[in-house]
Amino acid sequence: MRYTRLVIAAGVGTLLLTGCAEDAPEGAGAGGSVAREVVTEADIVLPVSAYFLTPEQQALVDTAHSTLASDCMKRFGFDWPVTKAEPVKVVSRRYGVVSEKVAAEHGYHMIPLAGDDHARGAVSGKAKLPPEAYMVFGAKGPKGGRASSGGSYRGKDIPEGGCVGEAQRKLGLEKVQNPEKGKIGLLSIDFSSFEQAQRMPEFIKAQDAWVSCMKKAGYQHAAFLQPGEKFTLEGNSASPREKAAAKADVKCKQDTKLATVLLRLETQIQNDYIEQNAAGFAEIKKDQGAVIKSANAALAN
Repeated sequence: MRYTRLVIAAGVGTLLLTGCAEDAPEGAGAGGSVAREVVTEADIVLPVSAYFLTPEQQALVDTAHSTLASDCMKRFGFDWPVTKAEPVKVVSRRYGVVSEKVAAEHGYHMIPLAGDDHARGAVSGKAKLPPEAYMVFGAKGPKGGRASSGGSYRGKDIPEGGCVGEAQRKLGLEKVQNPEKGKIGLLSIDFSSFEQAQRMPEFIKAQDAWVSCMKKAGYQHAAFLQPGEKFTLEGNSASPREKAAAKADVKCKQDTKLATVLLRLETQIQNDYIEQNAAGFAEIKKDQGAVIKSANAALAN
């Protein structure tokens, strides 16, 4: 059972896998991030990243949610397992492949990661539970039936949204997940800055230089994400041909500073937006802190 996360992770098309980047640069944070030269995927850290949970915080919230849902299920007589989530750090592909090492080893294919317990729900595939358990839990039933909200089971009222809904409310997740409050709208800058930056003259000049560089290397592409879109459809792992193209792509990005220019422009756009909407972003951090506090309290009991 996947439940709605504290903050919806943003993505650009199919090539961006988000998560808080490893080794975030010093000074990166709310409304004050300074872009640095992009040499590896870890260099791609944007101001709005400060308003997403870190992998460690998300794992804490996931574990607390699973624990609270399990406690709720016990009231109805079900031994529902608890999943202890582990932090999952994901390599950004926001600007395609930018690291020579990644290009040489993986081409445009994603780096294999350990099992994503981070987003996994409380029930395991081996659990032997009756259909009623799924109804109480608030998840889809084993045959794909719709989730149950409210109602009763053996004379006990089922919480709205099942035990999943109860756990969300105890953590305060519904407060930060309500789009009507504008929280998600504020974070949409993580999408829009990517598009805005690509319309700016400085980026257009860098991309034109990248196109020329790639052409000299024997590759015909009109936009910097096209190589990845082509090769990731070819099999489950990178071929020598794909790795060669990725290495040429990275070299051209470095020679033209394309990724560095794009990061600088996006950073400027996001910093301006955060400054203009300071009160809303401060509220996001406040509510996020309250959820973390509730998660710690849930796990301390």
